[in-house]
Amino acid sequence: MMISRRQAMGTGVAALAAASLPSWAEAKGKAKPPVEIKRPELLTGLSQVGIFAFTVAFLTERKASAKAGGGLLGGGFGGKSTARSALVGVGDSDFQAATDAAYAHFAAQLAAAGIAPVDYASVAAHHDSNFKLLENGHERDLLESRNASGKARLFGPGAIGAPIQLQEWGDALTGGGFNFARHMIFASQSAKAFAKASGVPAIAALLVVDFADAETYGGAFRNSSAVKVDSNLAIMGERSRIEIFAPNGKTGRIALGDDVATSGDFGSFDDSTSGGHKAAETVANVIGVLGGIGSNKSRRYTMTADPVRWRSGLDELSREALTRLVQPLSTR
Repeated sequence: MMISRRQAMGTGVAALAAASLPSWAEAKGKAKPPVEIKRPELLTGLSQVGIFAFTVAFLTERKASAKAGGGLLGGGFGGKSTARSALVGVGDSDFQAATDAAYAHFAAQLAAAGIAPVDYASVAAHHDSNFKLLENGHERDLLESRNASGKARLFGPGAIGAPIQLQEWGDALTGGGFNFARHMIFASQSAKAFAKASGVPAIAALLVVDFADAETYGGAFRNSSAVKVDSNLAIMGERSRIEIFAPNGKTGRIALGDDVATSGDFGSFDDSTSGGHKAAETVANVIGVLGGIGSNKSRRYTMTADPVRWRSGLDELSREALTRLVQPLSTR
């Protein structure tokens, strides 16, 4: 069953209550639209596109934290809660197979919309001489947001050969310093050069795949902090998107408004803080209410994915996410 990340974590409120956390730990927020669109006028009437990039970023490490400032008491009275999670059990062959399957869904969705990709060789012919494709497995940092950060490994489909990161994706994936910043600039310039020279829009897709999620509580005027972390296979909203480079030099965007998650059992999620793995039950998943001035607490978790179930779940996820992203494109 396809659900949003918010729905997937909805049981967290009950879990937190069961762990004797107070009512302030309840997650709240407004529902987001399926997609968010920038410059919709660039998305209609497309019959051909040049697929410049199709990049899937697989999170392999994740950190979530919350800090209580203590308000007038100051000094971080409530302490800091930190949860670090790692993905194991799947490797490069799994990531590559999942990327190729997602690209096949992307091509199928474009065809269903009446949009034909031009030959990739004609797109690559416009690559800037300073632009080089990344290697599959290239590691990037997930830009910190909502008290969460992590590391991701990038893969591209066989049809393109390697992952690409655009300048427009610098608000999703970061790191690498000056040289990598130049790579992103030249990548975007190459996409624009193809669109301008050919008169065909260039299209680039980014999917960010997550394996865990966290609910956090804290703040400057709180006397306690808490983090609940659990496994949750999802394609991240906001960061997962499609860019359209129009021949007139303008750029449009379709981004997932919210995470696309799927329910199911994709492996074991263990509390590995003390070495030997143990079941991460509800109470173990909660980095409790921290009392005492300056007190801090940290836990580590390991998501050991079952490769078959993980790939099956991700196949369902990528199909749904790409359906939402491509749907606004139309030949009408």
